[in-house]
Amino acid sequence: MHELDITNGVASFADSRVRADGRVDAWHALGQPVGHLMTAEEVISAAHLGNWNVRKRGLQTIPVITESGVIPPLPVERDYATLRDNPITGEEEVLGVVGRVWQPIQNEETAELLNAIVDQSGAHFETAGALDGGRRTFITMKLPEAISIRGHDGTADKTEMYFAGLNCNDGQNGLRGIVTGTRIVCGNTETIALRNAKASFSIRHTLSAATAISAAREALGLTWKYVEEFEKEVQKMFAQEMSDQQMREFANAVVGLDEADTDRKRTSRTEKASNIFKLWESSPTITNIAGTKWAAYNSVTEYADHFMAVRGGGGSAGSEAQLRAMRTVTTDSSSQILKAKAFDLLTTAR
Repeated sequence: MHELDITNGVASFADSRVRADGRVDAWHALGQPVGHLMTAEEVISAAHLGNWNVRKRGLQTIPVITESGVIPPLPVERDYATLRDNPITGEEEVLGVVGRVWQPIQNEETAELLNAIVDQSGAHFETAGALDGGRRTFITMKLPEAISIRGHDGTADKTEMYFAGLNCNDGQNGLRGIVTGTRIVCGNTETIALRNAKASFSIRHTLSAATAISAAREALGLTWKYVEEFEKEVQKMFAQEMSDQQMREFANAVVGLDEADTDRKRTSRTEKASNIFKLWESSPTITNIAGTKWAAYNSVTEYADHFMAVRGGGGSAGSEAQLRAMRTVTTDSSSQILKAKAFDLLTTAR
């Protein structure tokens, strides 16, 4: 379970945004309002991400007491512990176990990478924080250009574009960057693999920090193409009408109803398809784009981000919100897989 890092009642997170309509984007459940746009330095400070000094230390076995005496500790040659200084107490904390070639990427270095986006595009920092005892961190930024189409009533249906930097300090993943879209009216996030654009990149912790940041900056150039390609697909979907019967068939296909091989799976998937169709029929966020493939896609994304069940929350509303928020920026999560399938079905069947 990925929970916010909280020490002595102080949570390591920050959120610059206060929305006028009062609705919170799914991933903003990970933050609390700061009330103003933040610089790289401010986001590191506000989210308590500074001066962690993530590092490696050699491992050794514990001493063993036997009848003949004490067997002294032995070094573990190929494995190392990763540690940080807790930002609140200053105490050392173990984060994970890594190999010999693993190198840390500090939070300040991640922010430095994202600062390059600010310099080049005018993006600004939105949220930042630590999860799972500091093992994972996230920093999100809003890109300056939104995707906009004119809905049925002539008003704009906007999709804001974001960049999220996700780092891992326990050796499980590298430094990852993803480009994702969020519709203003409903806070659904989507990260779709397009044929001619990259929506994500990953930098392994085997590189030096300077080399990793340089490589990430080069990869960032490929993500701008993603925004252009995604907007083209949005315009095409909005231009294509969809009937209720076509929507029912699409909802069944996206949940894999025909692939259910047990009664239990069929019942579960029938319920999922029904819930998606209900959003298509009655969600107020769909009204202005109703009857189109774009509305069909957003029925799926609204279900995936706001209604699809999450596991591991332990019954706690706060923990469930955090899990749901993390799921929106995890490219291999069940909700992102569902949205990717929906996108493929709608864009290939033309």
